[in-house]
Amino acid sequence: MATTRRADVASTDRTTNLDVPVTGERTLDEMESLLLGVASDLGMYCSHVTVLGTRRYPGNRHWHFKQDPRATGCLDVTYWPAGPAMWISMRTNEPAWVHESGRRLGPSLERRLAEAPSSD
Repeated sequence: MATTRRADVASTDRTTNLDVPVTGERTLDEMESLLLGVASDLGMYCSHVTVLGTRRYPGNRHWHFKQDPRATGCLDVTYWPAGPAMWISMRTNEPAWVHESGRRLGPSLERRLAEAPSSD
């Protein structure tokens, strides 16, 4: 049986990180498709796709979400297939919509993940 690695993504005094439980193996593209659908349902769009530090989380994908192009703030989401781990990051200095959306996004993603078959 393979050993499962988990990300150690703790909240800090500057950032709240919410864990999104991931079961099964999901490719970056599968997870991105699920995430973009859920975010759209919640009135957000993806403004930027990048990666976090590849030394600590090799092969990850990191998204920035916004509600309005003119509004300040963004909600961060990271998926690391090797963990597998997914987390939502909200910096403390972000506007209220970021924190509200982040707390809604987590449960919505969990429901969508439970409904969608994984590739394993």
